Amino acid sequence: MPALVNPSTLSELGDVIGRERLHTLIERFTEALAEAFSQDDRPAVEIGREAHKLVSMSGMLGCDALSAACRTLEQQAVTGADIRVPLEEARRLRDGTIGALAERSPV
Repeated sequence: MPALVNPSTLSELGDVIGRERLHTLIERFTEALAEAFSQDDRPAVEIGREAHKLVSMSGMLGCDALSAACRTLEQQAVTGADIRVPLEEARRLRDGTIGALAERSPV
């Protein structure tokens, strides 16, 4: 199973923006993830918008599996398909990614 966080992507980003800014970015992303997909009673289109917001950020931080899951969830929501399975996968990867980011120390 591939890592939930690509360390080389984080390292390269840290080289570009600085380790302190990277640390701050990871903290903010982790806080956003902790709240992501937490409500089941919202319309699928809202969940799709939330997934859309996470696609780029997770990809930029090397959280490729989460980014792909969010992209799938967004596409399912936009087309009106059943989002239960992709939502569960996004939640599973969200939780794993939060743990994987907590283990990293970019500063």
